[in-house]
Amino acid sequence: MTPHAFLDLLWQHKPEDLYVLLWTLQDKRSHWFRDVGKAGDFAANVNGHDVYVGVGLSKVDHGPLRRCPSEEIAGLSSLWTDLDLKSAAHAKLLPATIPEALTILPPSMPPSIIIGTGNGIHPWWLLKEPQIFDTDEERKDAARLVARWHSLLRLNAAARGWSYDRLSDLARVLRIPGTLNHKDPAHPKEVTVLSITDHRYNLSDFEEFLDEAGVPDQEAQEKAARDWADRFADTPLAVDTNARIPQEMLDAWMRDDLRFRNTWNRMRHDLKDQSQSGYDLALACFGVDAGLPEQRIVDLIVHHRSLFARSQRTRVDYFQRTIAKANQRTGGEGSRNAGIFGAPANPAPPPTTGPAAPQGAPVAPEEQPAPKPTTPDPDRAKAILCEQISKVLGIGVVRIVKVTGKEPQYRMELAGGEKIEFSNVGKLISQESVRLAIAATVGRIIPKITKWDRLAQAMLDACIVEAGTEEMEWEGAARMYIQHYLSETGFIQLIEGQRVQEQRRPMVIDARITICASDIQVYVNKTMFQNLSVKAIAGMLAALGSKSMRVRGQGFKEQSRWVLPAEEFDAQEYSGKGASDNATE
Repeated sequence: MTPHAFLDLLWQHKPEDLYVLLWTLQDKRSHWFRDVGKAGDFAANVNGHDVYVGVGLSKVDHGPLRRCPSEEIAGLSSLWTDLDLKSAAHAKLLPATIPEALTILPPSMPPSIIIGTGNGIHPWWLLKEPQIFDTDEERKDAARLVARWHSLLRLNAAARGWSYDRLSDLARVLRIPGTLNHKDPAHPKEVTVLSITDHRYNLSDFEEFLDEAGVPDQEAQEKAARDWADRFADTPLAVDTNARIPQEMLDAWMRDDLRFRNTWNRMRHDLKDQSQSGYDLALACFGVDAGLPEQRIVDLIVHHRSLFARSQRTRVDYFQRTIAKANQRTGGEGSRNAGIFGAPANPAPPPTTGPAAPQGAPVAPEEQPAPKPTTPDPDRAKAILCEQISKVLGIGVVRIVKVTGKEPQYRMELAGGEKIEFSNVGKLISQESVRLAIAATVGRIIPKITKWDRLAQAMLDACIVEAGTEEMEWEGAARMYIQHYLSETGFIQLIEGQRVQEQRRPMVIDARITICASDIQVYVNKTMFQNLSVKAIAGMLAALGSKSMRVRGQGFKEQSRWVLPAEEFDAQEYSGKGASDNATE
């Protein structure tokens, strides 16, 4: 595809008075065109430059040294993304191939066109017609939608262990097919079209898809991550009798949760304890279940007491006890599968009669059906949890992987491409182990976290499960260790006459290979950086089908050896083989 054809595809229906931006990398110059044809001529004939097109339109020519700022973009013709591939140019955790990179994209929302950039791909989702912004609010709505789309792609990438640069600003520029990528000046690469389809979209198509996928807007997601991290902050609780919860937050909770609405209005006739302390506990249960920071739960109770002119509790230990009880009732983290406050998920509606709320208290509106909840894809939800864990640890955690096996191993993959290995679950959930591992890997000491058990549980909940290789099972590990050991260790013919340090080397007895667990233990721990005991090695050999035997003879101490299964370890295949006249039993 020529630059003319591509730019025409993007902008043929744009208003005549709006500008298209072409930007050249080497001189960092902006070039503005109202005429799409002239823009195509420029892109086709510029030599020795990497040429990019702006994803948004501009109302004015900003000159050669400026791009149009995101807050001044006048319109869009598409949504986009920029997916890098693992290469010398990109050292981060990235997909290795284009088919791998395409797995990040939702199958039900295929791109209209995919551009191969030389080191990655640029998928575009073309709109049925350009979206021209008449107001700042329309621009902001579009920017939020684009950011949500990139959040979806970032979470999909994280679930696969890949980094993703969220390039969602409306001032973004991307490469043009029919031009060259000069990142390696000695070996420029062509920018080409890899695929093109007739798929065209409305912005509402993306909004509906993101709503169904449960992807929040960027601001809400970042706020949720901050709030979640606040729960682990070692900050003492404070009682401020003037504390208030923002009304819009209360309105949202009352709209989405009938039980909270009735609690807030003191209309919980199902509560056995109708005292203010009973309502304090019910509000604390809501807060724990909703994942609110403890300080916000305190403020919620204070606000509620003030609203109904109840005397304030000013001792911190009262709130600590109330929140502790709420944690016990909700299981600590709050179950999304159970009803709020530990009650059934679908409680009977409360009676409509009862004591009236005092003046100034919010009045419960007529009951509306609860909106249908949206639940993210499980892997996407785990990626969101990793972002929250990142806020607490202060480092970017892309994903946490559990590798199955007799003793599962764990791997924490960081945004910078580093991988931290944990040999067992005990290492993963040990705060000291995690702090040391992070310090050794990224050179940063994370502060001690008082509520470590909660974070450790979150890390377990965030784990993506991968099937372990054969080497991770007892039999597979034993097989691998023995094969390496036999290939790299010289056999002895007889034990008599050998130096002490060589008396436990492998040898052939009655046409069968025999080995000493203590000798292979030293080999495995030294060459494969393990820390296995002789007992563990013996267990692995037994799992493989090896049999224990005793060897006696003149001039050496009695030995315990393992006879390897002949069908797997043929003595004829290994060098140093030989018969022995040592006595056995």
